[in-house]
Amino acid sequence: MQLIERNLIELFGLLIPFTIAIILWVFVVRARLNLVRSIVLAPFNKSHFKNVDNNTGEKEFTILLWTSVFVQGIMLHFYFPSPILVYFTIVILILIKYFLLRFSAVFLEQPDLFRSYKTTFYLGVIHNGLVCIPTVLFNILYSYRLDVNIIQLVNTVFFLTLVILFIYRFIFLFKAGLKENILYIHIIFYLCTLEILPLGIISSVLAIS
Repeated sequence: MQLIERNLIELFGLLIPFTIAIILWVFVVRARLNLVRSIVLAPFNKSHFKNVDNNTGEKEFTILLWTSVFVQGIMLHFYFPSPILVYFTIVILILIKYFLLRFSAVFLEQPDLFRSYKTTFYLGVIHNGLVCIPTVLFNILYSYRLDVNIIQLVNTVFFLTLVILFIYRFIFLFKAGLKENILYIHIIFYLCTLEILPLGIISSVLAIS
């Protein structure tokens, strides 16, 4: 996937929404430092995961979640002349996945498990946004100052990091399902429908665009 060549003024124009996103992040860090720490460490520590799970309804968590989506939308500007369709598709998929998680919890009669799945999904969105922050800033500041191969290398590392995060989350969800004695068919159905399928749709939209 190649970067779209944009003029310098347009690139620095992206600093405005990016700065707004950072200001919101700083506000949350100052207001709920412990929550932010738990969000960062949740994939590796059960107590931090539990803390996040108990605070997903807080306004600070909601700000982090949608700000992360916003930053990922800014990242799309480097790859598409008009990323609105892709941005809109991602938001719709997030909402659809939210309601499918709620439906699955009722259908499989596993509310606690799917609450953990929902929290893991939220964490994935926020972590992806965090990974985007340095990459977005790098692209804005250095797209016209460094060799294109260096820019491509940085963005390749960025996408590889997202893939690693996805694989880690996939393994976490599979092991969580096994601990609750969920049938293999149900676990596979969930992972294919709510984890792999949305990723496939987004990848298809990106390829078409």
